[in-house]
Amino acid sequence: MISNKLPPPIFVLHVAQGYEERACHIEAMMARMGLGFSYITEGDIQALTPQVMSRYFAPGSCMGTPSAAVSCAYKHLLACERIIEENLDGALILEDDIVLKPDFKEVFAKSLEELPEGPAIISYEDTRLRFVPRSKRIKGKVLYPGDRDRFTGALYINRAGADAILADAVENKLDRPIDHYHRHLLDKGAVGYYWTEPCVASQGSFNGLFGSSISSSRGKALKWKLKRQYRRMLYWFR
Repeated sequence: MISNKLPPPIFVLHVAQGYEERACHIEAMMARMGLGFSYITEGDIQALTPQVMSRYFAPGSCMGTPSAAVSCAYKHLLACERIIEENLDGALILEDDIVLKPDFKEVFAKSLEELPEGPAIISYEDTRLRFVPRSKRIKGKVLYPGDRDRFTGALYINRAGADAILADAVENKLDRPIDHYHRHLLDKGAVGYYWTEPCVASQGSFNGLFGSSISSSRGKALKWKLKRQYRRMLYWFR
């Protein structure tokens, strides 16, 4: 069990230019919630040098050439590097479109209290519409073993988890997007992957906060919100 005297650091993954709206969102939200954070702005597409690509990414795969998906994965790896370099117990890693719910701080603190020893990733978001079945929920408990990934918008990774992720990435290279890579690590037993119940975060690119146009954003958000309600109902009866 982990007991931190100070709250873990928070790293927000962000593209420095062209995403000012997201920076305004994350800065205002974190200020309202009284949460300090630091940006990780390194790792944009132009930073994906041959040296970076050969260190972490599998040639010939969908991650074998610089792209937005590769940049996103690399920023997550840089966050893991920060955990190791700064000798941290772990860190909360947020993508810059994340929307944290009012009870996030309470659930986050409780999840760290319940976290077992060993390499671990905790997912806090409902964006992928995966929930803990009601039959498995225990009153007062927030952390449960997950059987697959739940996107990468709001994750806690502990020191052992960061070590495991980086070691595997160097040895075996990423050949899939970062969320599927986390699932791959779970399946091979390299990390424990945990879900929180309740979910206390959603990605703004799904819930309508961000989008390429007003019409497409609203349509996508409405469809996602309706599906979320339906999926919550299904998990309630499981």
